[in-house]
Amino acid sequence: MSTAVGGVFSALLLAETTRPAVGTVLVAFRLLSQLFFAVFLALSLRELYYAQPATSTEGTRISLSTARRIETGFMLLALIQFPLVVWLGPTVVAEVIVATAAGAFTVYGVSFGQAIRARRLTHGTVLDATVTYVIAVLICVGTVSVIQGATATSLPAPAIRGAVNVLLVMIGTFLISLIIRLKRSADAASASA
Repeated sequence: MSTAVGGVFSALLLAETTRPAVGTVLVAFRLLSQLFFAVFLALSLRELYYAQPATSTEGTRISLSTARRIETGFMLLALIQFPLVVWLGPTVVAEVIVATAAGAFTVYGVSFGQAIRARRLTHGTVLDATVTYVIAVLICVGTVSVIQGATATSLPAPAIRGAVNVLLVMIGTFLISLIIRLKRSADAASASA
């Protein structure tokens, strides 16, 4: 699901970049897909975390139901954001909502990813490398959202656009590296079978 949403985000971002005078509905869908790309990456890391057995060194592990309640609160922000952007246009309020929700989901997902990577059983494995790349993509997507929300500050617009462009290139680079790593792992698994 995150791949599909990431593709939609990329296509809408490309359309918005090549035609700066796009309508507010397209911008609203781009902001929503950008947010949900971060959301689905975070949820993927959460699913991986709970799919692994708990270890004795983890101490208290939050329950899956508690994690889902936290997610529901974050999702309410997304549901508020979309109609605001369609109705009012890409206002500062909408960008701040996206920045807040994406930032929250980034921290949420990265915490699960770091917990997965901290386990001795995953060090040096394909899972460890995959989680590392997913964390990198999630951090970049979340940071793009937060930086775009910085339009409410006095930062110059060219600096914001430049930082966003660098992060978008980093997202693409990490995704390509992740795909290559997964392809090599799949090839090695099929060769040994």
